[in-house]
Amino acid sequence: MTKPLTFSVGIPAYNQGEFLEATILSLLNQTRPPDEIVISDHYSTDNTAEIIEKYAKHVRGVKPPPGANLAGQYNFTLMSQSCDWITLLSSDDVARPNFCQVLMRGAAGSDDAVLVRAGWENINAEGKALEPNYFLRMPKVVRPPETIRSQQEVPKVSFAAFAIQRAAFLKAGPIPESFESLADWALCVQMAPFGSFVYENELISQYRVGHDGDKFRKRIHMWVRDEQRMFYEVFPLAAKRAGMKDLAWIDKASRVNFLRYITGAYDYFSIPERAALFPLFQPWAARVDGEAILDSLVADRPLPRSFRNVAERGKQFIRPFAQKVYSSLQRQ
Repeated sequence: MTKPLTFSVGIPAYNQGEFLEATILSLLNQTRPPDEIVISDHYSTDNTAEIIEKYAKHVRGVKPPPGANLAGQYNFTLMSQSCDWITLLSSDDVARPNFCQVLMRGAAGSDDAVLVRAGWENINAEGKALEPNYFLRMPKVVRPPETIRSQQEVPKVSFAAFAIQRAAFLKAGPIPESFESLADWALCVQMAPFGSFVYENELISQYRVGHDGDKFRKRIHMWVRDEQRMFYEVFPLAAKRAGMKDLAWIDKASRVNFLRYITGAYDYFSIPERAALFPLFQPWAARVDGEAILDSLVADRPLPRSFRNVAERGKQFIRPFAQKVYSSLQRQ
């Protein structure tokens, strides 16, 4: 008789005590309760420690090494979990009652599964539902090397709605601690050579947005540096592990994302602000033959708008409507 799979939830926490209790309660109200809840408190100065103590019968509190960055905190929280399947749920997010059940159904449904992903719902700081997020064209099962190639522009998974096989994570290795912001993308690509990704087409969590300010302005430096780490460190290693020979797609994808960021900066920042971004983009521009495009950004000359970027802008207007229509059909 096959032994049932066990499931852990890890919560990396730092000064989000105002939301943490709701996160814990959502995990205690599951149709299939988690076998373990681990909260890694990164030395919060608010009431996080008191909340962990309040629920000590249900959760295990741990502390990462002092000074751990985002990737280090994620790695520590993942490694602190002991079950067959593990996940991360941010301390300001909320698990729907089906969170554990759906993820474990996906884990059990494919013999070679190493990652399960599902849909989620964005909410605001007050918990009001904003919009659903499904992967509208996602196959039920994706296998290597497509698990790698399918993520070449953005991660095809939300850190609010995923789980990974612990044994495969140990093979994949920890998230590189050089990552400043896009550690979720790095983790997903690192997992990609080791087995299939399973998609469960249900909303299982609520992802809180909009309460931490202007992300693009605050994080563009981290994002641009992390994008280069993805294309010149993480993707090549994952492709090698999967036995891929033709890696030209990595350079092409890097150029596509370079142009996407340049276009975003052109539309978003003032001319003096763009000039200040020149050193940030310069190493990436040199790798993708984009020096002339970078010069145009700073000099306020028109940028080349590829069909792909124009199409993506169109999708940004259509996608919310499509998500709402699809969500209403799911409820019928």
